[in-house]
Amino acid sequence: MTIKELQNEIKKYLSGETPSLKEQMNDLHRYCSDLLNEKNLNLQKDISAAAVVSLFQIFHSQGWDLKQSVVDSLQQKPVIGKKIALIGTSASPITNGHLTMGLEILALTDVDMLWYYLVGKHPWGKKLMPAVHRLQMAQLATKRYPRMGVSDFEMIHGDRIYKDTMETAELMERHFIPAYPQHQFCWVMGSDVAQTFHEWSGGEWMAENMVIYIIHRLGYEFDKENSILSASKHIYLKDDIVTSNISSSLVRKRGRDYNKEMVLSLVPEVVWDYLLEHQLLDPEVMAL
Repeated sequence: MTIKELQNEIKKYLSGETPSLKEQMNDLHRYCSDLLNEKNLNLQKDISAAAVVSLFQIFHSQGWDLKQSVVDSLQQKPVIGKKIALIGTSASPITNGHLTMGLEILALTDVDMLWYYLVGKHPWGKKLMPAVHRLQMAQLATKRYPRMGVSDFEMIHGDRIYKDTMETAELMERHFIPAYPQHQFCWVMGSDVAQTFHEWSGGEWMAENMVIYIIHRLGYEFDKENSILSASKHIYLKDDIVTSNISSSLVRKRGRDYNKEMVLSLVPEVVWDYLLEHQLLDPEVMAL
């Protein structure tokens, strides 16, 4: 975007010709993608300015308090050089099951922080709720927990990193972990997922270079000793563990008629309110 085009955007904004939220989000996503690929410093400056204007438009049109949001974000910023556990999830939407797993990891291990690592696109091509809504719901659900955070790394960098791979383990090795050299990351998975972990492309690298926490899920025994996670550094949390069978698909199935009583035990109330406000339980939403 040139300076003249940026000035025109500002004029449109000041005149009240504000585009829809979806258009604004698409603009912001495009600017971020352009910025990642642009090598010219002057053009980087222009694109950054356009992104700032787009972001300001979003906050203004939604009536969000920009100053308070920045303050809240800074307060939730992970502490430098800490051990951070990652729960990979599509969070479509985030559920009480996700939160239970995260809280158990914080309670029973020595990690400093727990991040929900949200996929931008599902590696197996499954349909998901729009990324911007999945991110917003996860942030709302974790806001009350100071040691929890949400990673939007794939959502921001997807256009670039997906050209390389969409495999989670390979994204960890090649992109995510190198982007945060100050942190020590470990991975969290349920015993159901752990049963097929050896099939992951890049799984052996993760097993060698990361600590893996396996949380027992009812009905899914994990033979740790005969797996690629047999090393003592990997921890199978099986006894005296709080677990859950709540899934995002169960939320979508029960909630399709927007009956609050059917889903309130499955998601935090702030997530229910968001699902209702944006009608995200409509079947056609999953096609986006």
